[in-house]
Amino acid sequence: MYMANWSDLPDDMLEYLTSFLPIQDCHRFSAVCQNWHIAAKQKRYSPAQQIPWLALGETDDKKKRKFYDLLEDRHYYLDAPGLRGKVFCGSSYGWLFTLDRKLNFHLLNPLTGEFYDLPPPPPFYEGHLDMYEHDLPRYLEAESDDEEAHGDLREIFEGLQRDFVLKAILDYDPSTRSDFTAVILYGKDNTPAFWRPGDDAWTAVTALPTGLNDIIFFKGMFYTVQSPIKDNYSAIYTFKVGNDPNPKATKINLRVPCHGDHNYVIDETYVNFQVDYLVIFDAKLHLVERFIQWSDDDRRRLTTKFVVHKLDLEGSNYSTCDHINGHAIFLGGNSPVVIGPSQFHKCMEDAIYFTDFVSIDSELYGAEDNGIFDMIRNNTTPHYPHDVFHHTHAAPIWFTPNQWSDEYRSGAVNQQLDTKRNRYHSYTGRRDRDT
Repeated sequence: MYMANWSDLPDDMLEYLTSFLPIQDCHRFSAVCQNWHIAAKQKRYSPAQQIPWLALGETDDKKKRKFYDLLEDRHYYLDAPGLRGKVFCGSSYGWLFTLDRKLNFHLLNPLTGEFYDLPPPPPFYEGHLDMYEHDLPRYLEAESDDEEAHGDLREIFEGLQRDFVLKAILDYDPSTRSDFTAVILYGKDNTPAFWRPGDDAWTAVTALPTGLNDIIFFKGMFYTVQSPIKDNYSAIYTFKVGNDPNPKATKINLRVPCHGDHNYVIDETYVNFQVDYLVIFDAKLHLVERFIQWSDDDRRRLTTKFVVHKLDLEGSNYSTCDHINGHAIFLGGNSPVVIGPSQFHKCMEDAIYFTDFVSIDSELYGAEDNGIFDMIRNNTTPHYPHDVFHHTHAAPIWFTPNQWSDEYRSGAVNQQLDTKRNRYHSYTGRRDRDT
């Protein structure tokens, strides 16, 4: 029987095949032979959607950053100087928003090394550091973050580094468009602000109320959700970033009943508070409620349940979902990632993969509030061992590797990936959804 030479397959066919591969397999594909390597570098077809990695803390020597790959159940140790000493406050399209202890703000693709220097969050010390104002120049100009002379200021800045930016997102991928917009929720009131390449500072959107929980880009507009405060209804607002230096905000004529930020019982489970997310799937905007319970000593938190509502923006109505049509949703400090039911067999269907939503401040408990919530069976299983301490004071975050980079496809970045098998097994099995 005659067997064709696989290296002689048509270039167009090879390039098309790479568009179905996860980023790890695309690298292996490129290592087969010279023809396949050239085909893997082309960009004529849209790539397959990638399963997010979990961006973790630094190694003990602080020289590399840890990432965990759910698809292959392994760690990557990336030598990325731009991530050293940084916390992650957002993730979109394979780009990470980072803050260091002096509140230097960056947008970085860790696989390609591409980055943007961003202005500091506005105004980063108002109401927090007024009494230390005369010491600020000395702290900010110090070459070392570890100088004992700045101990008090450093502790304050570390708190701001960890907590000052709740969320940071992008409307478009900077790898494919130069006219992108970055939006953050910052400060004690979670005020929205935006930045575009060429801007000298962030522009606050002052037309919105306080207490915003999340923000997302959908059909040319930014949508944000205000947690229920008094009337137990979540409010949805929208605004558009254009030429107006102070964008106007519009409240959507839609109220979704929620439980609010106080103690209550849901499904016979005592809950302390909730966090709201906005998610897009099946071309619709959805509101996702996350219910969280604190331990008796208020040092540990545990997510007990998720509830998903489909929003009808035109009809000013909503419906509560029993399932999410076989999708897997990745939630946390990142822009939400939605994986379709037929895209990857190792991704659980009708499930919400979630990470801790607040900073890690305990080596005893580590990153405890992480897991996979099964919408059908109404239970939670782990995706990463909660007792692993990540040697950083920031929570893990989902990060989608961006394979549209010449550096990655050429193999330059892969030489930095020191991989080893994870000794823990994650439950990510596919199963049919009950009907």
